[in-house]
Amino acid sequence: MDAAKEVLRPLVEVDNPDGLINLGALLAAEDDYEAAGTYFRRASELGDSTGTHNMGSLCFTMGDLEGARDWYTLAVERGELQSIGSLGLISEKLGNQDQAVELWKRGTTADDPGSALHYADWLISKWQSDEAAEALRIAADGALPIAALSYAGILLRKKDRDAANNYVSKAYDAAIRQGHLGDPLGYLMAGITAYSFGNAQMGQEWWNRARGNGAKIDWVVLDATGDVPGLRHLAISQETLDKLGEDGVHLLMQILWAGDCLDCGYPLKGGVPALYVDDQYTRANARLFHFGMCRFPRWNDSALSTFSKDAGISWLAFTAGVPAGGELIPALIVNPSLEVARLIFDDQGWTATGMYGPRSIMSSGLHLQSVWSGLPPKNSDSLAWAFIGDDEVAVAVAGALWSAPAQRQMIALVEQYGGLLLILTSAVGPETPASVEALMDVLESWDSMTRWVPLRT
Repeated sequence: MDAAKEVLRPLVEVDNPDGLINLGALLAAEDDYEAAGTYFRRASELGDSTGTHNMGSLCFTMGDLEGARDWYTLAVERGELQSIGSLGLISEKLGNQDQAVELWKRGTTADDPGSALHYADWLISKWQSDEAAEALRIAADGALPIAALSYAGILLRKKDRDAANNYVSKAYDAAIRQGHLGDPLGYLMAGITAYSFGNAQMGQEWWNRARGNGAKIDWVVLDATGDVPGLRHLAISQETLDKLGEDGVHLLMQILWAGDCLDCGYPLKGGVPALYVDDQYTRANARLFHFGMCRFPRWNDSALSTFSKDAGISWLAFTAGVPAGGELIPALIVNPSLEVARLIFDDQGWTATGMYGPRSIMSSGLHLQSVWSGLPPKNSDSLAWAFIGDDEVAVAVAGALWSAPAQRQMIALVEQYGGLLLILTSAVGPETPASVEALMDVLESWDSMTRWVPLRT
């Protein structure tokens, strides 16, 4: 920094506008706003629109909204494109939403990335998705990392995977460049992008740089502890960590698996997923999304739940014979959702459970009991029915149909017993083989629930 200042001073002495602006920027980065303002103001007096814009930014940083409005207005009159979006933001903060939207729309038409990002956010809030997507594209093409990453998510929802990958790369490159130029938010976005494509170590390194340069990060990425089922990494909000505690989050991670994003429907694969929680007072839904592209981690306790397409809710199932009293009881083992879990609130705080896990509404509604409590009694309450085909077994419940391949011996057992055990669990994931070891893990899991399902012919 000192060397940079020395290089710039000869330019400042001859009133070179670029020298004045860059020296002012260095001083502003050191929080010497008074000295920075001296150089920005001098550049503006020389007719430089960037100096005028920077005076507006300086006033905004110092909390002088009226001063910021005046400087930004002058910068816009001088043709400074980036000032349009900033002036819109000031108008919004001063309570003139209509003027803010008009400015953002004007800036978007002129291909100003900052205006386009604000305009896209406003359009999304008004459920105008097509126009919002186009505004977001303008912001993404203007090398705004957060816009490029978000636009990649839109492209995934449109099934344009190659273009989405291209914008993820754009987001990463722009974020690194922004960070190296002194903006810690660039390092923050570089970290998010690294996490999103599965490089947790690089993500942490970028975030450490962001914090070292003064950025406040309200998200946390936790790693799994030991050889346990479920997620290896999870991005959560600080509020989620405060409410659940680290042990509670780790328990939640053992229930969730990296299946498909519940917004765009594409696989989460090895990327670090973002956890979005909709708090419904005594219960909450916890869902997984692509970090940055589709959602950012959040604990949403507003009156409005945030809906997702749930396009990617995935399940898996296999058949097995459960040993009991010297016999084998036919069973269909199902993980009904890899990407969704429930949270239950009581006087002990928030506790994680599976979609059909202990204490869940779905479990109660289906008359499930814990596996460890023993074999369930046979019943025909019409809440669930079993079906058999030539090479598969299926169970239908309200809103779901689960099936799995079955050998002839298994189908014969189902026919012999007139039904089967339905075991719903979070203990098996996408890479879990149908084996005796997997069955034992299911029978020993704390969240495995079961009931008898009669055969319907």
